[in-house]
Amino acid sequence: MKRHIAAALAALTATISCQHKELCYDHPHNGSLKVVFDWTKAQEPVGQNMELFLFPVISPENPIRPESGAFRPLHYQFYDIHGGTIEVPSGAYRAICVNTGTGANRFTDDSDNFEDFTVTTRAAGKADDSILEPDILYSDHTLAVVGIEDKVQQTLVMYPVQRTPRYTVIVRNIHNLGGARGCKASLSSLSCSYLEVPCLPSDASHTQTLDMARAGETVLAGQITIFGHRHSKCLNHILTLSFTLLDGQQYTVTADVSGRMDELSREGRMTGDIEVDLDIEIPKPISNGSGFQPTVDGWEGEYIDLSM
Repeated sequence: MKRHIAAALAALTATISCQHKELCYDHPHNGSLKVVFDWTKAQEPVGQNMELFLFPVISPENPIRPESGAFRPLHYQFYDIHGGTIEVPSGAYRAICVNTGTGANRFTDDSDNFEDFTVTTRAAGKADDSILEPDILYSDHTLAVVGIEDKVQQTLVMYPVQRTPRYTVIVRNIHNLGGARGCKASLSSLSCSYLEVPCLPSDASHTQTLDMARAGETVLAGQITIFGHRHSKCLNHILTLSFTLLDGQQYTVTADVSGRMDELSREGRMTGDIEVDLDIEIPKPISNGSGFQPTVDGWEGEYIDLSM
């Protein structure tokens, strides 16, 4: 009889022990991660937030069940651009951080993978290869694995740098600017996205529009933020200016700015001027009009399809 009682107690103990292990396995184990965004390598963006993506690293030491959905990166948002402290499930991760910008930038579907994380922007709509201007992008990533242990605080320091150049386009010697209502400009052979881990703009070639405003009697100027320019295709950067004359007609001129773009890229410049001396005269209209407007107001909604 005693033997039967002992056997029953042993079986009950084994059952409880087994259940305890399963409950422990399902119970989330979190560690504390102090995230620091160090801006010593870039100028701090004003009025923006930071986003952090943690990509699980799968290994025998860090098994993650596929049914848990844990293969997708963990996404955290920081309203302080200097960082903060977050709770993270125990495991091993690699990290990518980006600024939020103003909403123009997007993440592609491939961004669920650390090596393929890509930031892009929206299509302009009317032309198949035209894109809208991206936000200035600040980002960083860690190739080293960050280990998070249960109830242990770790520190992750990231150093965001500016990835997207912002250039000023200056076009001089455009005579009779009063003969035009406005001007739309575009620049060809630009990348439409940025690949974070290789730190390179994508190879795709697109046209990007920019607004130009009067900056002098015969001068137009505008700024453009880009992901980068073609680095493996022999395509020229063509600056196209399309003027709307007072009588509604279009007057278009082009200039090849490849040399200056290549120079800025070789030097790794995030800012710089692209200057063009056209020495042209806007045709005089047949009918009278109000003249060239000094700002971009009234130029919205018009895009000229370009064939490069």
